[in-house]
Amino acid sequence: MKHKLRILTLNMCTEYPGNKNLLLDKWIGILLKMEGDVLFLQEMELYNIERMAGELGMKILTINQGDGTSVLINPKKLVMLDNGVVKLVNSRKEPFYIGGLHLDDIPSISHHINNKVYKSSVHIPLHYDLDKILKLSAKRRLPRVKVELAKTKAYSRAIIAGDFNEPSHLDLEINVPVSQWFEKQGFIDTFWVANKKLEDNEKRYTWPASSLYKQEPGQRIDMIYVKNMKVIRSFIHGENNAKWMSDHKMVISDVEL
Repeated sequence: MKHKLRILTLNMCTEYPGNKNLLLDKWIGILLKMEGDVLFLQEMELYNIERMAGELGMKILTINQGDGTSVLINPKKLVMLDNGVVKLVNSRKEPFYIGGLHLDDIPSISHHINNKVYKSSVHIPLHYDLDKILKLSAKRRLPRVKVELAKTKAYSRAIIAGDFNEPSHLDLEINVPVSQWFEKQGFIDTFWVANKKLEDNEKRYTWPASSLYKQEPGQRIDMIYVKNMKVIRSFIHGENNAKWMSDHKMVISDVEL
């Protein structure tokens, strides 16, 4: 018997202006319509996660204060076992691992390629060549990625998603470290698989969105990776105006296992 899951990843953008309770009400309304089974969240205040889980009818699988991430699951389809491991309800299929990531935002490869300074806590000089930028990306991001992927080794299936703050080598056609590492470990990029023939690059971008950072270079940095699952479809949801309440769009992927 085939089982379908809807996976969503969303950076909630803690710096978005406005009343946080009202913003959360709006997010809950949006997410209820999406009917997700696995929800990856980044940049969300921890005290709001329980409220969101309750109103969405979901259970909290993990909270990682270091990454600023949380993962919620639909208890009608998934049962929690331990440490990010779940199994399907009423199924003999093997358990699998689910992990969320929010990787370091330094360096910004897309900014460097576009000869733009990325304004953050660490200044990266524009005179650095691309090879040095890619090595710095590997140094700052791969250790965290390897820790998470090590948790998947005991399972034939896995889902890893979140805000990677790094585009894919599939989009840029250069040796971007994180996406290449996922590929080597047998994971597939759900959006790429479903949309690799998409010719309009702007429709691939997940950042920036709304009125925040609108002058920055567009890039696809919010990813959903799966291992040994069939991708049915994947799409990006969000508006390029002030009505969307984050600087990131949301990625939705439907998979089958």
